[in-house]
Amino acid sequence: MNKESIYRVCATNNEVYVQIREKASYLNCSPLRSFLHEMVQEGNRLFVIDFQNCSSMDSTFLGILVGLALQLRKSQEGGNLTLLNLIGRNLETVKNLGIHKIATVSSDFVSSPNELEELKVKSKSDKASPELIYKAHKTLLDLNEKNSKIFKDVVNYLEQKVEDSA
Repeated sequence: MNKESIYRVCATNNEVYVQIREKASYLNCSPLRSFLHEMVQEGNRLFVIDFQNCSSMDSTFLGILVGLALQLRKSQEGGNLTLLNLIGRNLETVKNLGIHKIATVSSDFVSSPNELEELKVKSKSDKASPELIYKAHKTLLDLNEKNSKIFKDVVNYLEQKVEDSA
């Protein structure tokens, strides 16, 4: 992974905007997960993730987004996750996993904020831990019965890996 983040972010007036460049994966999603968690803790409830320049994404990244969407839905303050500019394989994957049922999928034009900043990458080894990968996949598995079948073996493997490292 290079030192430059593939995520550009901006948080203003209760809304968080994230722009993805290139591939979103377990190799680079740990800083994004931390950022999203921090934004929720600060009271932000509206999240827009822009996929216009995202070439692909993996299940760890998607599990993090599902976790965010579910957290916002369960919150007393409410909230919403909007997935913007999904096309091709990325849109197909979101629909196949049922993520479109818990997040808003939109192709409406939204101009990106001028204040976008690179999301800070703390170190070259700032990739997802086995526990983060496990939790992301468990979140996808719990989303619906179809995902349970898809991710059951992966979650079992990751669960054992996390237990072994404890």
